[in-house]
Amino acid sequence: MHIVIGVNALDYSGYPDCRPEYIAAFDYLARLATRAGVEGRPPRIWAPLQHLTKAGIIRVGLELGLDYGMTHSCYDPRPDGRPCGHCDSCRLRAKDLRKPAPSIH
Repeated sequence: MHIVIGVNALDYSGYPDCRPEYIAAFDYLARLATRAGVEGRPPRIWAPLQHLTKAGIIRVGLELGLDYGMTHSCYDPRPDGRPCGHCDSCRLRAKDLRKPAPSIH
């Protein structure tokens, strides 16, 4: 079993739970403090985007054919689920989406 978390490098400074040390500690805890872990089938914490910038994450999504119009990364979405457009995540995302898309070849 994998528990996937989408933390990334830009979030390290403002969000301590995005640091590699936290992810490693949580992975250790999942092995130590869960029934599956004690029985030798520990869940693994996987943070595949951890060392990427938001621009790097966008590049990977484009390479995979992701429709970014169906996503957001807002920390304070509106009641209808749309992003607020004002939080750090919304502003960083908007900035990176305005950059020219890199070649994927």
